[in-house]
Amino acid sequence: MEEPPYILKIHKIKKSNKNYVMNNILKNNMITITKNFKNKTSPLSGSELKYEPHKWNNEKIINNHNCYSYAMGKIVHKLKDKAQPGYASGFNYLTNTNMNCKNMKKRLLKDNPASYIEKFSNRCMPGFYKVFLALDIGNDYHWWRQDKSSYWSHKPGSTKISNKDGNNKLIINPLKSSRNFKHRNYNKACFYACIQSDLSRTLDDIYKK
Repeated sequence: MEEPPYILKIHKIKKSNKNYVMNNILKNNMITITKNFKNKTSPLSGSELKYEPHKWNNEKIINNHNCYSYAMGKIVHKLKDKAQPGYASGFNYLTNTNMNCKNMKKRLLKDNPASYIEKFSNRCMPGFYKVFLALDIGNDYHWWRQDKSSYWSHKPGSTKISNKDGNNKLIINPLKSSRNFKHRNYNKACFYACIQSDLSRTLDDIYKK
């Protein structure tokens, strides 16, 4: 049985209302995008550092600072040796056997006594910001830090700092981003922690000797 015919009514938007309608559509879309972005990011404490490539990619800084000093937010001029977790606190040298999440946590908490382990979804206390650690087991460790923009950035070894992951995408959450880079695959996630850069003894005088 055929359906009866129907009349389709089209309401024309008056010219005077077009801008109002379009502005509301754009506004609502932007609100939705912003909400979705905030839901995916780790909440900020307000003490996060700025993403400043011009400072860290300076030829006098880039070669003797690594991911750890970058995560701790410390630039030390005339630094001869790269900072390593725990060295300033009296820990032994890192080896393939002791480079594990548990040991690295102990080293961080000694280097930065006020630091503490936290969840991605929780805000750090005022004065603190979030860092993240992952391992390429038996080969290397790597640190990321959250910036004022809510995105995360890192410094791979002696190379330039970056806010992109292994797939060249902006890092919203290092746990869920690609950590597989050209020479290293940091597929062992360890923990998030809140640290206070000014309280860190990561780059103590031990590195200047």
